[in-house]
Amino acid sequence: MKKIDNSTMGGRIREQRIKMGMTQEQLADKMFTTKMTISHYENNLTDIKGSVIVEIAGILGTTTGYLLSNEIVLGNLNDQMKEMIEIFLRLANDGIREVAKEQVKLLLKMW
Repeated sequence: MKKIDNSTMGGRIREQRIKMGMTQEQLADKMFTTKMTISHYENNLTDIKGSVIVEIAGILGTTTGYLLSNEIVLGNLNDQMKEMIEIFLRLANDGIREVAKEQVKLLLKMW
């Protein structure tokens, strides 16, 4: 599978849509628009109105801050969860983060 470039808003929309297990067509149906429109959003071919960004964020279970600027919101998490996320973000590279993620998954299975 091709790596998604999440350095743009369109890339973050695509990334989040895929994480939610949705197709472009499914997202379009929820937004009462077309698959072509979603494709344009994801490929940064059109400016997206603020109200549409709010709608997309709600459907995709994320925040407008994340879609607009890759902002990670930690406000609703307890201190221990925030610390875990901060540690994970400080890991040096994707390979090390992947190993850490798999270790946490193993811990979940043991619990």
